[in-house]
Amino acid sequence: MIVKKRTKPLKLMKLEVLNGRIVQNHSKIHLIGSDFAKYQAGFKGEMSLDFYLKDLNEDEYHIFHDLRLPQSSNEQFYFQIDTLIVHSQFCILIEVKNLIGNLYFDHQFDQMIRTRDGVDETFSDPINQVELQKAQFAKWLKLNKFPEIPLHSLVAITNPKSYIRISPKYGKKSQKIIRGNTLVNKINGYVSSEQESVLLKKDLKRLTKYLIREDTPQNPDILRNYSIQREEIVTGVFCPKCKKPPMIRLKRTWLCLNCSGKSSNAHEKALQDYAL
Repeated sequence: MIVKKRTKPLKLMKLEVLNGRIVQNHSKIHLIGSDFAKYQAGFKGEMSLDFYLKDLNEDEYHIFHDLRLPQSSNEQFYFQIDTLIVHSQFCILIEVKNLIGNLYFDHQFDQMIRTRDGVDETFSDPINQVELQKAQFAKWLKLNKFPEIPLHSLVAITNPKSYIRISPKYGKKSQKIIRGNTLVNKINGYVSSEQESVLLKKDLKRLTKYLIREDTPQNPDILRNYSIQREEIVTGVFCPKCKKPPMIRLKRTWLCLNCSGKSSNAHEKALQDYAL
């Protein structure tokens, strides 16, 4: 059962609007566009993982997408989980990566190297990332007085066009790297190995309540993050047809001065953009 559905994150929504409304030739326009593309690709990867999760028995699993939980009771610091799967016998934390190209997991420097079109790009080792999340989640469970339950962590590579290579000395961590289409088989393996139920129905109910209550979506000040001033944002109503401003109001209709397109409700998108 999907308890918390996956929705487009606020940060991605804000980046999308900023990318469309930043003034032309701005010094940070390429950085903003690149960040937007990365976050959008990541979200698409997470959405593609959901396709495989539908094969799980809804009565046995509680699935939570995109959780952001406080590390301690003072709620100053948070940790994020792409997908959390709760079963009476165990919990699984999944870090989703939607990268295209050749991916090499390097044990020596705890990094992942992506090679695409002859260009190398380094990322932090996602296994270390999800292992840290697992440790933080274990502390969160203990802080909230839940039974000690086996925790598993996985990194799911969702892009079918990526080519995965792993250092020969990477060790047992390599077992945590999977393709999206092998996820259900991996979960079934945990069911076979962890045969004792730890979470009773009352525990599952209370855990669900706590996870939903303490989930705190990230809501960044996107203009401050990029040091963007208000006057550097293109204002006004954009045409839904040609995607350009300006539109002018004529009686009960908006008229585009570029393509002569008309709309009765183009201002609604402008108001949404303003709010973001």
